[in-house]
Amino acid sequence: MIVLKILLWILLAVIGIIVVILFLPIKGAVSYIDNKLTYSAHYSFILLYNSDKKGVVAWFLKWKKKRDEKKKAEEEGENAELSTDKPELTETSVSEKPPESEKPPLESDTKPEPPKPAAEEPSFDDIDDPFDEEEDTGKKKKKKKKKEKPPKTLLEKIEFVMNIVRASDRALLRILKGFKIYELYIDFIIANEDAYKCALNYGRISGAIYNIIAWLSVTFNVKLRTIDVNPGFAVDKPRWDAAAKIKFRPVTVVIAGIGLLMTYLFRFFIPGFFRERKLRKSAARQK
Repeated sequence: MIVLKILLWILLAVIGIIVVILFLPIKGAVSYIDNKLTYSAHYSFILLYNSDKKGVVAWFLKWKKKRDEKKKAEEEGENAELSTDKPELTETSVSEKPPESEKPPLESDTKPEPPKPAAEEPSFDDIDDPFDEEEDTGKKKKKKKKKEKPPKTLLEKIEFVMNIVRASDRALLRILKGFKIYELYIDFIIANEDAYKCALNYGRISGAIYNIIAWLSVTFNVKLRTIDVNPGFAVDKPRWDAAAKIKFRPVTVVIAGIGLLMTYLFRFFIPGFFRERKLRKSAARQK
């Protein structure tokens, strides 16, 4: 009982750690202000990577690079030692050959002939038993009685894929809504020396930006900070300042996957199973 309690507590601790890991958010931030790009990625409070090449990923890449360089240096040192240890061949060692009279006899000249194998007596295992044939035929009949399921046709495979696609609409929407885009900041000034071109570019760019923001708001969970798109008729240089932050919890994928499985089971798999069962029974009655 004590061992079972210890194993139960260990299992509960592992499950608790997994749940905490899944609930902790993954955060990202990106900004392009004053022609300078900065970005960062965090797992909760742990820095994964940023534009200054710091974080866990950067440390791992540096450690891997050092390890590869160390291995390469060790291999080069071993190759250098092997090249120095090899003896140099001199002309006298190559030119000196043993005379033909001192050559050792070949093995083929002195090897005795192998003895002829004796005739093997037939063993009882080699004798065919008529009862074995009867057993084999009985097994074959039993195998024939067991009907193998026919392989799925192309239409059945396509229907299976389409059922999964139909069942995954809510799960996919749940995953997409799990991405939270917040503090979305846009400050654009569309500048051009020609007032007509400036107004034309302003209309095109502002329309595209607001349409993209509307699509993002429908697909993801978006919170705006400021959205400013202005024409710069008297401005020499345009301005393209933008920034945003994103957050996502991995547990959302697990919940969506469970929902997808339950939807597929109760909407497609179980009704299809009972439908096939009814068709088999009706076919058996007709026979």
